[in-house]
Amino acid sequence: MSSPGGPWGSHGQQYDPLTGQPMGGAQYQQPDAQQYQGFGAYGQPQPQYQQAQYQQPQYPGMVSGFPTPPPKKNRGPLITAIALAAVAVIAIVTTVVVLLVPTGREEAAPPPQSPTTTRSTPTSTAPPSAANPDLTPVVPGWQVVRVPKRTALYDVPISGWELDPDPENIQAYGPPEDPVTMTGVADYQVGFCPGDPRSYRATSGVSARKGPDDTAVATETLAKLVQLAHTRDGVPPIVETGAPEHIQLPGNVPAVRVTARVTLPKPGPCDSATALTSVVATNSDGQSSVVLMATADQGVEGALSPEDLDKLTGSLRAAP
Repeated sequence: MSSPGGPWGSHGQQYDPLTGQPMGGAQYQQPDAQQYQGFGAYGQPQPQYQQAQYQQPQYPGMVSGFPTPPPKKNRGPLITAIALAAVAVIAIVTTVVVLLVPTGREEAAPPPQSPTTTRSTPTSTAPPSAANPDLTPVVPGWQVVRVPKRTALYDVPISGWELDPDPENIQAYGPPEDPVTMTGVADYQVGFCPGDPRSYRATSGVSARKGPDDTAVATETLAKLVQLAHTRDGVPPIVETGAPEHIQLPGNVPAVRVTARVTLPKPGPCDSATALTSVVATNSDGQSSVVLMATADQGVEGALSPEDLDKLTGSLRAAP
């Protein structure tokens, strides 16, 4: 398949993923200021702090600073007497020590050794070739995708996958006035189709979509994504949608996943005849949910398996 919308980052018009309205340029009426953003995403007012003014302490009889020390007294005679007494004591102690030393020499005990501790430095389990190696994937051997806009993470395999170098870039499907958008995009086998550098065998990304609960959001987002991404020359795909699954994401976060098998009656030169598309919705606030979307060609060499598609969509989690 190929990307019909492309990245809508700094080189194109951006659109709000919930309203579909262009961002920047002309002013449009915006939704409520506490717009849903995903995991932990409500903006909070920043507290204002006032730095206390430090005053240097005042001392009696002075404007500021430290008090002047009193004049020194002449203590010469006293110091001389103390020094003579100390010499006499040292002579007596030396004589006593010499008398008490035995004639045989004994080995002195070695000084006690201070206990030492070794601290192990925690390391990530991500392979060194993975993107974001500072983050640990929940799927062993995979790599982590950052989604800053949604305060989220998810995992994809390493081999053959490319992460958008700017996770804030927007990938869009459909017309600008009513698109399905995603950020934190990762693509599989980019440029596999000769002559189409934007072709890929699988793609994934995260967004926020309106709906009363996770089930409604997952079902409606899946239906719209399938129609926009897989319609060719005006011919819609044949869609077999499975029943919603109630799953647990990392951290025992409840979510709903809906998956569909898509058949293209008129596949294009870069298309496979069938594909799997899956959407996970979670963290509903009663008006919107955060969603992870993924679609993958089937019946082709190196196709992402249904089991790996489930691992990918099931790895969505809040960023630390």
